[in-house]
Amino acid sequence: MQQPRSTGHGSGRPGPEPLRDPASLRRLLSPGSVAVIGVSAEATRFGGRTVTNLVNFAGPVWGVNPKYAGQELHGRLCYASLDELPESPDCVLIALPREQMMPAVEACIAKGAGGIIAFASGYGETGLADRLAEEARLRDRCRAAGLPLVGVNCLGIVDHVLKAGVTFMPEYVRMTAPAGGVAITSQSGALGYALMQAAERGYSVCHMTTAGNATDLDVCDLAAYQLSMPECRAVALAVEGLRDGRRLLLLGEAARRAGKPIVALKLGRGAAGAAAAASHTGSLAGSALAWSAAFKRAGMVEVEDFDALLETAALFAKAGKPKAPGVAIVTASGGAGIMAADHAEALGLDMPQPCDAARAVLEAAIPDFGAARNPCDLTAQAAGNPASFGKCVLAMMADPQYGVIVYPQVYSHFQTTPGRIKEIAELAEQGGKPIIVAWIPEQLEAPGTIAADASPVVPLFRSMRRLMNAIRLWLQYYAEREDAAVARPAGLEAALAALPGGGAVLTEAEAKLLFAKVGVPVVEERRATTAEAAAEAAAATGFPVVLKLDSPDIAHKTEVGGVKLNLGDAGAVRSAFAEITASAKHHAPTARIDGVLVQRMSRKGVELILGGRQDGQFGPMVLVGSGGVQAELWKDVALDIAPVSPARAEAMLRGLKGFALLDGFRGAPKADVAAVAAAVSAFSVLLAAADGRIEEAEVNPLIAGDWGCLAVDGLIKCAD
Repeated sequence: MQQPRSTGHGSGRPGPEPLRDPASLRRLLSPGSVAVIGVSAEATRFGGRTVTNLVNFAGPVWGVNPKYAGQELHGRLCYASLDELPESPDCVLIALPREQMMPAVEACIAKGAGGIIAFASGYGETGLADRLAEEARLRDRCRAAGLPLVGVNCLGIVDHVLKAGVTFMPEYVRMTAPAGGVAITSQSGALGYALMQAAERGYSVCHMTTAGNATDLDVCDLAAYQLSMPECRAVALAVEGLRDGRRLLLLGEAARRAGKPIVALKLGRGAAGAAAAASHTGSLAGSALAWSAAFKRAGMVEVEDFDALLETAALFAKAGKPKAPGVAIVTASGGAGIMAADHAEALGLDMPQPCDAARAVLEAAIPDFGAARNPCDLTAQAAGNPASFGKCVLAMMADPQYGVIVYPQVYSHFQTTPGRIKEIAELAEQGGKPIIVAWIPEQLEAPGTIAADASPVVPLFRSMRRLMNAIRLWLQYYAEREDAAVARPAGLEAALAALPGGGAVLTEAEAKLLFAKVGVPVVEERRATTAEAAAEAAAATGFPVVLKLDSPDIAHKTEVGGVKLNLGDAGAVRSAFAEITASAKHHAPTARIDGVLVQRMSRKGVELILGGRQDGQFGPMVLVGSGGVQAELWKDVALDIAPVSPARAEAMLRGLKGFALLDGFRGAPKADVAAVAAAVSAFSVLLAAADGRIEEAEVNPLIAGDWGCLAVDGLIKCAD
C-alpha cells in the first residue's frame, strides 16, 4: 500500500504523539482479571451489568464496594476497597460518577492495576471550561502513573476471545458467535456496541473497544492493539475526530507492518472546517475530502455507509489477497445474475467470459435454458445437484481470469440453506478463491446467514450494491503499491528563503516566481506601471496578450475587473490598462496598485486548478481538480496529504471525472499527464517543506496540453 514517508514533516508543529505500545495495553484490553469499583446489588446498574457480562470469563472478577464488603453480588465476592484484593487486577472498571473518579484512580495506581475503564460522563463533552480542565488533570495523572485509561464517557470493551464483556450494555452473554476475524473500534460507544451485537447473529468478532472522550487512549491506540491480536484479521474503525489527525497515518503504518487491513468510516462528514480564505481551494477541500485523503494515504479502506462497515471488514478478513481482477457470477436465478451484473458493471468491475475449459464444464452441466457464461445461470436443476453445482463452481474458480465468485442466495430454507453455505465454504477452500454470498431473501436473519457470518471463509452481504462496492475496494486495496520517495527540487531552499511571514499575500508575479523555483512551469510575463510600458511589453512578448492587475491587496482580480484577455494590438493594450486601473480603484480604493502584468495568451489546453492549504487535522494538503466552471459547480477535485510523488499525483489526476479531457476526449490531443503530475508533485513539496509557513497557495488555472503544462495565475497566502 502507498504510505507516507513522514508523519511530522511540513506540519508547522511537533510530530504526532506515538501510538501506545500494544504490549503496555494487554493487561487492560485482554485482561486476566477484572475488578469492578462501584458494583451494587442492583443488576440493572452499570456495575452490576458489567459483573453479569463477565459470567463466562474464566479469570477472577472482584466487586469493590464497602457497602457490600464480604457479601456475594451477582455470583462474585465483594470487597471493601481495592487494596484488599488478593492480587493486582489487570483491568479495573470504575462504575462511579465523575465526582468520585480521582480517589478511585489513586487506589488503582497504589494497587498496581494494569489499566482502567471509566464510564463516567460530564467531562469535556459538556464544553464547560472547568470540566475540560478536570478531564485534563485526570489524563495527566493517569499518564504520569503509567496507568492507561479507556474513556471517559465510554461503553467499555469486549475481548470476545476471553469472553470478557467489560461493558454496561446488557446481555453480552447472548453473543455466542465464535471469536475471531474482525475487531471493532468505535469512538461512539453506542455505535460500537451496535456493531458488536452482530455476534448475536453469528458474526465472528474477536474484540471491541469504545474510546468515548478519548481522554487518554484514542481510537488509533485501541485499533493498534487489536492489530497485534493473532485472532484479528481486519479492523472495522468508526471515527468521529482526533486531537491530531496525523496519528491516523501512524495507525496505517502499524496496519501495513501487521499485514492487516483497516476498514474505516468517518462519522460527521460535514465541511464546517472548510471556510475559504484567499483562494478557491478552501471551499473545495472540505473536511470530508481531507479525511478521505488521510484514509487513503494511511492505506485504509474507506466506506461511507455504516451498514457497509462490518460486511466490508468481513470480506477483507475472510478473502485474503485476490489472485485475479475478474468477477464471476454463479447463480441459480437468471434474474439475480442480471442484478449482480448490473451492479458490477456500474462500478466498472471486470466480468470476463469463461475460458474454453470452464465453458466446457458449464455446457455439460447446465440445461439449454440456463446460461453457460458469465453471469452463469445454473438453473435450479443444476444448482440442486450437489455434484453438478460443485463442478461448475470449481470450473469457474479454476479459470485464471477470476479472483472472486459471487453467489446470490435467492431463497432461505431452514433445512437446506445452511448446508449450501457449508458446501460453499468447502469449495472456497478447495478452489483457493473467495465465494461471496449475496443474501437476497427478505428473511434477513436465518440459519443460512448465521452459518455464513460464523464461517471463517464465507463473506455475506445483504445488499448487492454494497457487495460489489466492497469487491471494488478489495481489488483496489491490493492493487496499490508502496509509493516512491519524493525528491526535493534544486530550487526549494531558495523558494523557502523568499517566503515572507506576517500573513503576507504574495502577488501573482511573486507567487509564480516561487513556483518556478521548485519546477512548476509558469507563463512568461512582464510588469508594467504605465499604459505605454504595457504596450511596449506586449510588443516584446508577442500579440495577443493578457493584462492582469498587479496588486498585493487584491487576491481575486476578476472580481474587480482586473483581467483583460486576447488583446491584439498596442492600442487595445493601452485602453485595457486604463480600464483595469480605473476599475480597481473604484472597487478597492485603498488597495495598492503596482501596475499590470503582461502575458502572452496561453496555448490552448485543459484548465485545471492546483491548490494547497493547511488542514487543522492533517497539516499541508494538496488539491488538484478540473478547472473553470467544473471546479466550482461539480467540485471535481482530488485531495492528498503533501508531499506527493509524481506517481501519487498522477493517480490523483486519473481519479478526476474530468480526466477524460486530459486523455484526448473526442479526438482531442492527449495532455502530457506526466508533466502535469511532476508539476503537482513539485507544488506539493513546496507546501510541505514550508513547515506551516504557507497557509494557502493556488495555481488557477494550470493549463495542460500535449506540449506540457503552464501555471497561468498564482497566489500564496503566508501564515501569520
